[in-house]
Formats: sequence, structure tokens, C-alpha cells
Amino acid sequence: MFSCPAGVVLGRVVRVPSGPLLRVEGTDVSISCNVTDYEGPVEQDFDWTVSSGAGPAVAVISTWDSSFTHSSYKERVKSGAVQLQRTGNSEIVLRLQRLKASDEGNYTCSTPSTDATYSGNYEAHVQLKVIPDALRLKVPRGRRSSLHNITEGGSFRLPCSASLEDSATHAHLSLTWQRQSGASVSEVLTLTHLGRLHPGTKYAGRYSDGELRVDTAADDTYQLTVEAAQPWDAGEYSCVARTWVQGPDGWEKIQEKAAAVAQVEVRPIELTASIVEPALVVSEGAPFNLSCLVSVDSSVPLITRVRWFHSHLGELHHLPSGPDPDQETTGTHQLLVPQAWDSGDYTCRASAWILLSNGTWHRAAEGTSPPVTVQVTHDAPDLEVSLNISVAPQVAEEPSELLCLMSGGPHLSVSWYFTPSHGISSPILVGALDQEGSLRAGATYQQRVEKGELILSRRGPQTFVLRIQWTSEEDKGGYHCTGTSWRQLRNNSWSPTAEKMSAPATLSWVSEGSSIMVDARLLKMVSVAGGTFEMICTVQPQNLPSPQYSVQVTLRPPQENAAPISVITLSRDGVIRRRPSAVSSTMLEKGKEGAYLFRLYQAQSQDVGAYQCEIAAWTQGGGGAWRMALNKTSNSVRLEFQTSGPVFNVTARSDSLSVYRGDRSEFWCIITIDGPAVDPDDMAFEVSWFVQRAGGSSAFLAAVDRNAQVRHNQRNSSSEVSLERVSDMEYRLRVYGCEDEDAGGHYCTVTPWVRSGEGGWSRQETITSTMMSLNVKMDLLSAFRYPLLIGVGLSLLAGLLSCLIGYCSSRFCCKAQPVPEKRREHRRLMSMEMD
Repeated sequence: MFSCPAGVVLGRVVRVPSGPLLRVEGTDVSISCNVTDYEGPVEQDFDWTVSSGAGPAVAVISTWDSSFTHSSYKERVKSGAVQLQRTGNSEIVLRLQRLKASDEGNYTCSTPSTDATYSGNYEAHVQLKVIPDALRLKVPRGRRSSLHNITEGGSFRLPCSASLEDSATHAHLSLTWQRQSGASVSEVLTLTHLGRLHPGTKYAGRYSDGELRVDTAADDTYQLTVEAAQPWDAGEYSCVARTWVQGPDGWEKIQEKAAAVAQVEVRPIELTASIVEPALVVSEGAPFNLSCLVSVDSSVPLITRVRWFHSHLGELHHLPSGPDPDQETTGTHQLLVPQAWDSGDYTCRASAWILLSNGTWHRAAEGTSPPVTVQVTHDAPDLEVSLNISVAPQVAEEPSELLCLMSGGPHLSVSWYFTPSHGISSPILVGALDQEGSLRAGATYQQRVEKGELILSRRGPQTFVLRIQWTSEEDKGGYHCTGTSWRQLRNNSWSPTAEKMSAPATLSWVSEGSSIMVDARLLKMVSVAGGTFEMICTVQPQNLPSPQYSVQVTLRPPQENAAPISVITLSRDGVIRRRPSAVSSTMLEKGKEGAYLFRLYQAQSQDVGAYQCEIAAWTQGGGGAWRMALNKTSNSVRLEFQTSGPVFNVTARSDSLSVYRGDRSEFWCIITIDGPAVDPDDMAFEVSWFVQRAGGSSAFLAAVDRNAQVRHNQRNSSSEVSLERVSDMEYRLRVYGCEDEDAGGHYCTVTPWVRSGEGGWSRQETITSTMMSLNVKMDLLSAFRYPLLIGVGLSLLAGLLSCLIGYCSSRFCCKAQPVPEKRREHRRLMSMEMD
């Protein structure tokens, strides 16, 4: 910022920086001066003077008068300690080097006038204050030329002592640690004058990871700590202290000092890898171990990673191993090769890893061992197979378990076979587990394997298990297993090397037949519709341990060949499920053990039929899972009404089945009764009207329920419908403003409800009336009224327009000039005699 006199300036303006300028004794200062809004030459001249206290001003230097300089400044001007540097035609910079206390004062920059008129200001002033050097920077004794020789991944500390002895000037201190490697200098970490830590560009990531920090100690000492040292941390470290003051334009650096701290050398980690056995002889397909001895010369904690490589026919292949890096330390590392196929050389490559503070791993060293020569031979293994029963059932529904033990070869498969104790004498395949662990179930046992009732597993490298979760009578008989040893070829295919069958083992027990007895009994019969029907079902088990039951009540309608309908079910967990479309409400509840009570409330005519209980017994087998052991259906209990009710008929009628568009049509739905008379208060009807359009689709028009609630459908944009009860047995439908969409067959459906002597209402079968076809005709006068009026109007308009055009044409466009009439000669006829 530049200063200038206050007020409005209409001419030349000279500016210098806002003061005061605070500088330290022995440092340099640069004071700029510029001029604007002047006349005359483009390049302007400047004079600098200084005054201290009340004394006269002393000439310092000038751009245009070499004799301007006072004698006290001539030596410094001659040596260049005081000089002017022009930065533009109208700007100059005064530079004072190695400031002294006597340089303090008010400096004035003035410009000779080149203007036509004297206006504006021709000089500007700025105050320079020179303070003593109060910055003290040192390295603790004995460490100035110290040498830090550390191992990669270790840490080192660099102390630096700095202070300001005079704090009257309100100066602040900053410290910066720098590293120099060759000609390159980079900042490591700075403790700013505001007390904040600011890392250098190359060290920002390591600072955020916590590898750089500054600690305070006694006697104004600050210590830089660098952790997880890397090879590029080597170099000459120095400490730079700077003094900062608050100026008009913000914080200004007024002093800087540097001191060497230490020379740091980072020694890389040394790693060696060697082998234990130089040669191995292995059978083809057999596993073998490779050993690698790793030693690391390091003083920092680290872990190692070992990778093995196989060289065969000039190609190097990487062998699968653990994660990167392995959680291992130095010492002997072993790799288990599961299958030996090719002879060749195996080498291990070891690397040392250091865990950085940010949680990532850094590879610090690497080494490769001499090769291990492996020779692969082809030998057929000896296969032994034996079978025993580890879990034998005592009764039916208990689990069974058979073990097939093998020896010889790493790759084995098993096939299980069953020979029934009676009937079929040839073995039946139960299932097989191949050498890769894939399961294949026999055709007879496929469903039991999918349900989990039969489990084939491998308990160890040479132990195979066949488990039957619920052993039944059909599972009695002999079992044997067949083991096969396999060899994997180079193309990843498999070839059998040996096969052997075990001795048979017999699965049997002394059994008693298990069964359940199911009985259904009527508790309460219904004589008329609307009553409650009750039935009880009982079940008695025999030789069935701790069963649980699920019950289903079914209805077989009286119609011939009618399929049974599930009414309600009760699961063994007590969950009830009812038929969604049932009109009557049902309940199925468990009474005492083995007894289930079924209730049917407000029985209707559609509930008539034979009711049965289907009861399934469930037992708990191996693994705690439940399975259905037995299922049986009870005898039938019939539900039928003892009284005969009335028979209802319905007919539809209309006075006129042909109407004009816009007229009203009426339809009647008439109900009649055959049989015993019924009090009108004991009858109610649900009546619905429909229309069947062309194409066979039916559309709902209106309906009234037995509580006299009416609902209807909007026919179209102009037609409305109404439905009303005319008498106890007659209902009338009216369609207002008939349109073409209202044409079609109209019919009604009636659902009668009859109240029994017990007060319950019974719903009768829905009956449908005959269909009446409505024809909507068109009124010719109404149809042609508007087209006729429009046609006449257009004809009159066209005629008038034609007359107007003809009149205008004859009046103005086709008027002809009069033509003179030719003169005729009047000659008389002469007599022929005269001729």
C-alpha cells in the first residue's frame, strides 16, 4: 500500500509505502516510490532525502543529479550499499543494505515538476525504524556437526534452539527445518509465526500420516522427529529461523537466520534367503514341503513375505501362497505344494515389509534363494477300504451313520451302495462323492437327498460319511462303499489309479409297526340354515415316539364327482389357515391331547356335504428337524338340513324394448315362490342388473342389497340409471336418456336370503332371469335437423356471394365501348321489265 496526502488531488500524485517500516539492524530494506497523473516526459526523475528528529533533511541519492548525495552517504552510494533501481518510467526503488541504527528516520521521495501548472503533491514521506538484532539461533552443544546413521524404517530427532530476546517490538518467530541433498533444497516442516505446523510439499503426505512432528523442550528448544525413515531422507539438515512483524499490509518477514543441524544417513535393510534341502524326490500328485530360511539385518520391527516360483522348460511360474504380506517374521518359511506334477527348480523370493503409520505396508528389502531341485516320480498308491456303523438305530425314525475309511492316495472318491434285506438282490446306488467334493445322488434316493433326509459328506481326507436322518423300515439291509484313488493329469483331467470295495455292513433292528388311528364324531347337528355345526376328531398313536399333529378339515360337496374342498387347517405349530372364499365362519381348536374340535357357524346351503379330518403325525429326527411320519383320513360326518325350504324364480319384463335416443326405458325384475309360503319379513333379496353388449361382455348397471343399500354405475356421459323396490317381490330399473351404448341384452340376478326359526339367515342359490334385448332407434327429424339447416345456410351464402361477384364483374371489369352502326344503303327493287 502507498501513502499520499489526504484530500482530493487534481494533479500529480507521489506515493510511497505506508509506514512505519520496521527493519532489523544488519538487514536490507527496499522502499518503492511512484508518480501518477503527471505531465511532461514519460520518464520521471526522483530525489530521496532523510531526516531524523528535528534536524535538517539530508540528501541521500537522486536519479538525475549525481552531486545531490550528501557527503555522509557518498561512500555507501559508491559501494552500492545505497542504490536506486528503476522499475518503470514512473517508479523507482531505494535499496539500503546492512542497515545501521543511524539509518532510522523519515525518508522523503520527491519529483521535480514537469507539469505545465503546479498542482497535486510532489513528494511523499515514509518512516523507517531500525531495531536491534534480537534473534538468537543455535544448535544444542555437541550436535552441530553430528552424524545420524539409522536403519531404514527407524526414526531420528533434530533439535533447534531459537528465541527473540527483545519482545518490545511485538515480533513473532518461525522455525523451518530444511533438507539439502546435492543442489536440491526442500522444506521438511515449518512452525509458523502463528504457531501452526505447515509441512513442505514433498512431506505433506507423511505429515498427515503422523510420521513428522515437532516437540518442545527446555531453553526455547524445538525438536523435529522423523519416523519410518526412508532412503530419500538422507542429507544435510538445517534449521532456519525468521522474524515476523505485523505491517500495514499484513505479516512481514524482517529477518532470517540459518544453522546446520545434522548429517543424516539412512542405511537400507539387508535380507538374505537360503534353502534347507537342495533336492527332493516326490511321487506324482503327492504333496511336498518347500523350506526357505530368511534372515534380515535390521533394528526396526518388520515382517517378511515369501513367494515361491517354479521354473520348468524355461518358463517361470508363480506358486499360490498367503496374503501380502504374510504375518510371519524371520526364520524358516515352509510352503505346502498340494500336488507334484513337474520336475524342475523351485526358488523362494523373500521381501521385508515395514508397517507405516498410516496402516500401509512398505517393502524395504528383497532377496532370492538358490533353487531347490524337485524330481517327480510316478507310483501307484496302495488303496485300503473299510466300513463300520458308527450310529445304529434302535427303533424306526432314529438316525443312522456309516463311516467309510480309506488309506492310500491324496485324491479319493467314494460310492455308497445299498442291498435290501428282501426283494431286490442287486445293489442300489445311494450316492457318490467325487475327488473334488461334488455330490451325485442315485435315482432312487434323489428326492431324499434334496430334502436333507440323506447326507453324504467327507469328514477328513480319508473318511467318508453316510448319514440317514430318519431311518425307516425300507432302509434295513446291507451297505458297502467303493473307494477310488485318482491322479490328476497335466491337462487338469483325472485318471483312476486304484479301486477297492469294502466288506458289507448290515443295518437292522427289532421293530414294531407304528400307526395312528383317526376318528371323527358329530357333536352338534344343524337342522336348518344359520345354525352351528360341531364335529370332534381324535387321533391315537401306536409305537410312535413323541409325535406332533397337523389337522386339515375337508368338505366333499353332495354333487357327484365333486372334489374335496379344504375348509380349515391347523399346523403342528398352532397356525390356522381358513378357506378365503368361505361365507360361513369356522374354528378349529385343540382340546385335550389328540382331540381337535371343529365348529362351523351360520351354516349355509353351500356348506352341506361330508366332512372329514386328515391328520398327519410328525416326528423329530436327527438334527432336530421335523418330518411327516404318517398321514391318515378319518371317517365322514355329514351335514344336511332337515327341512325343505322354498324355491325362488325370477323373470324380467319391459313394456317397450325399442326406444328412441334420449328416451327412458324401464325394466322389471319379478320374483315368485314355489313351495311353502314365507312371511315377507323373513325374506330379503340382493338384486343386480347387467347389460350384455355386442361381443358377449357384460357390464354392471345397478344393484340393491338385502339392507336396501343401492349402488349403481355411470353408464355414459348422458345416461343415468335408477333402481327401486316397487313391492316385496318386484324391482324396477330405469335408464334415462338412452344412447347407442345402452343397447343390448338386459337381465337381473337375485340372491334370496331366508330367516330360519332359530333367527339365523341362510343364503340361497343365486338365480338369473331371462335376457331382454333393448334396441335404441334414431329419430330421423332430429338426426337431419342440424345438417339440413347448415346445408341451406351454406347454399344461401354461396348464392349471394356468386351474385355479388357477377355484379361487380359486369359493373367494373367488363364494360365495353359503344360500336358505331354501319350505314345501310336504301335501294329499291327494280321491276324486271325495266331491267
